[in-house]
Amino acid sequence: MPDAYVIEVSGRTAGIVARDSHNNSFNFFSAAPRFNAIEGQRFSDPLAAERAARMLAKYGSLPRRRETEYSRPNSKDELLMLSISLF
Repeated sequence: MPDAYVIEVSGRTAGIVARDSHNNSFNFFSAAPRFNAIEGQRFSDPLAAERAARMLAKYGSLPRRRETEYSRPNSKDELLMLSISLF
């Protein structure tokens, strides 16, 4: 699997994502000012970065995520609440 990918939106380069040194995420580097909002963001995979870039191009900003989301349960009856922040 390559360590870097070009992210394109509508045939134009939005930026690149490069695998971090621990091989567990991809960091986004903007190639155009309109994508600076996600400069330095970490993504689980290149497709997640592409989705964020497409949303940014389409709406001009990223939608706010809910303050909390659920992780995978540790058991059938247990759900852990995780606080997340995109910004």
